[in-house]
Amino acid sequence: MPNRILLAMDGSETSWHALSEAIRFAMPDDVVRAIGVVDDPFSHYQAAFASHIDLDAVREGMIAETQLTLTDAYRKLQDEGLQADTRSIDLRAWGGTIADAIVREAERWQADLLILGTHGRRGIRRLMIGSVAEQVLRQAHRPVMLVTCQSSAPTNVSATAATSMKG
Repeated sequence: MPNRILLAMDGSETSWHALSEAIRFAMPDDVVRAIGVVDDPFSHYQAAFASHIDLDAVREGMIAETQLTLTDAYRKLQDEGLQADTRSIDLRAWGGTIADAIVREAERWQADLLILGTHGRRGIRRLMIGSVAEQVLRQAHRPVMLVTCQSSAPTNVSATAATSMKG
């Protein structure tokens, strides 16, 4: 029976490494769905930014960039002979956080595995910034593979498989 692999893509270096790991990990009959989440970063601060920034133009740029990333990911998956599809998720419509959207899509699509990149922040940076990957790992009821890469050696990829601690 083919597996369903959900791959979260944000266009970052780590997400492209996650794509490489998904290609390496997937079997010929598996289906890989690449998803991109369009954040709504100005939703709480529209009044503050509205007079200085064209929020609609910024948002349209984010949507276009997400679609471009998903198109490139789809082509790479297809070039490797894998069954692939993509889905763009708009937080303005879905609500919640990026991690919430990834976990909800994994449940909705009944993914067998989630694969996503992580920047591997440590210490105070991790505490202050947080991590979408960490939130997904905590919320997911499905196996998660986190892929890291070192910026000094972009070809050095390590994948860590983990499962949620929830029963």
